[in-house]
Amino acid sequence: MKLHACVSHIVLIQEVFLILVAVKVDKGHFWNWFLVFTPAWITNLLLLIPIIYETVLIVRWGREVVQARSSPKPKSPQFIGLYFALLLCKIAVEVLICLKKQNFPSISTYYIFLPVSVALLALLIGSVIITCDMLNIRR
Repeated sequence: MKLHACVSHIVLIQEVFLILVAVKVDKGHFWNWFLVFTPAWITNLLLLIPIIYETVLIVRWGREVVQARSSPKPKSPQFIGLYFALLLCKIAVEVLICLKKQNFPSISTYYIFLPVSVALLALLIGSVIITCDMLNIRR
């Protein structure tokens, strides 16, 4: 499937998610918040498939084969690890929001934004490591 087709599918799924959230908030339906967030988790699954594929390639055949196979920009294991960490933080935020809205109103907003802070820290550290790797700076 072409890239623009994949992006259009993901955008369509996210639009369905936004419509479900708007209907849940505006009309006061008694839907479960986990049901409302289902399109977001479908998007997470679609984003997780290439990460798993690239990880299997790196583990199975090594980094050199993956870099030779990639066309314009080779994906380093640091990129794949960073994508995976950010996706896990996104899923954690979604689950915590569902829990707060559905069953556990005693969950503090601090705990909801804790994975966001971890994601920002992982992004900062990952970008420094990847930049050093691209510039061939030894640690």
